[in-house]
This record gives sequence, structure tokens and C-alpha cells, in this order.
Amino acid sequence: MDSFTQLDGNLLIGIQDALNADWLTPIMKAITYFGEGGIFWITVCFLLLFFKKTRRLGIFCALALLFNFICVNVILKPVVDRTRPFELFAEVYNYIGDPGDASFPSGHTSNAVAPAWAMFRATMPSRLRKSDGKKGDRCYDTVPCLGWKGVGADPKLFHKLGVAGVVLAFFIGISRLYLGVHFPSDVICGFLIGIMCATVVYLVLIGIEKRRGRLIGSAETE
Repeated sequence: MDSFTQLDGNLLIGIQDALNADWLTPIMKAITYFGEGGIFWITVCFLLLFFKKTRRLGIFCALALLFNFICVNVILKPVVDRTRPFELFAEVYNYIGDPGDASFPSGHTSNAVAPAWAMFRATMPSRLRKSDGKKGDRCYDTVPCLGWKGVGADPKLFHKLGVAGVVLAFFIGISRLYLGVHFPSDVICGFLIGIMCATVVYLVLIGIEKRRGRLIGSAETE
């Protein structure tokens, strides 16, 4: 066993020892379920795409989730093929059984944060400047339409939901450590990869919109 894996495993053991409590276990199992198979965020993306007021936002979130899934589950997990921590360290307690795939990176964490970060980034307000040059209040009026053909939902609401989604992804990552199915580096890298995938999708789609001179889903005449 290499020194990094040993350090990673010891850190996980310390985290489990520090957090372990009978009352917390069912909560962590419930939290981790929000990342199970990507079902929760697939449903969220479907709903965003279904309603006209959030369809453009749904495209950002759905493509971020898809791109992340390909990067993590199709490419990185099979290539790295890292052994789960409970298989290497007897001190690591596994609360939920063998997930059946490789440990690195954490797919639960990554697939949760990617669409959440896409939502957060696509609804990011601008900062108004005061007369003295200092930054003022956030302005959501500059956020592009989130929907289809000029009909969009409130960006302030969905920005807050994006923040909530990122926080949820963070706690999903914590739950994966608590339950003993990931090393800390799996979760940290999963979180960062999810953000990276969402950012790439966001920049590509914004670039396409700029080249076309109009938003995705807007009418030709707009």
C-alpha cells in the first residue's frame, strides 16, 4: 500500500471515529440517497426541461450532469479503478454494503454538484457599482432568461436553489465518508470535477449563444 493511500485511509478512519453516532447513521443514509444513481438530479433536470419558464436552465443542468457522468462513471472510475477503503482497511466500517464499482472519484458527490453548480452559475447576479466605485447590491436583472422564447422564472429563486444544491452535494460527500465507501480524496476530487464539468458546459453554451447572437430557445427575431 502506498503512503498516500495509507494517509487517506487514516484520515477516513479519524473522520468515522469523530462523527460516528447511532442517531446520525440513518440521517447519513438518507442524505446519501439523494446521490443514488443520479435519480434525484435527473428528476430535477427533467422538471426544469419540462416547464417553459426553466427550459434553458434545464439544458445547462442536464448537460452538466451528462458530461460529468461521462467523465466520472464512464472514464475515470474504470481507468483509475481504485479499491474501496473498507476493502483495504479493517478499521473502516461499511454501513451500506459494496457499491459495486471503483472508489475514485465519488460519483454521488460529483453527479450532485455538477447540475447544482450549473444552476448556481447560470443564475449568478451581477454586482452594481456605487457612485464611489464600491460594489453594491446584487442585481438579478442582468441574468439572461432562464426559460424558452422570453418566458423565464425568477433567477433569484433558482440561484438560491443552486446554492442549496451545492450545499446538499457537500453533505452527500460527507455522508459517503461517514458510511465508509469513499476515501476523502475521492470526495474532494469528485466535488471539484463536478464543478469543473459544470463550468465547461456553462462556458461552451454561453459561447454558442454569443456566436449566434441570441439565447438558446429564443425566437429568431428576438
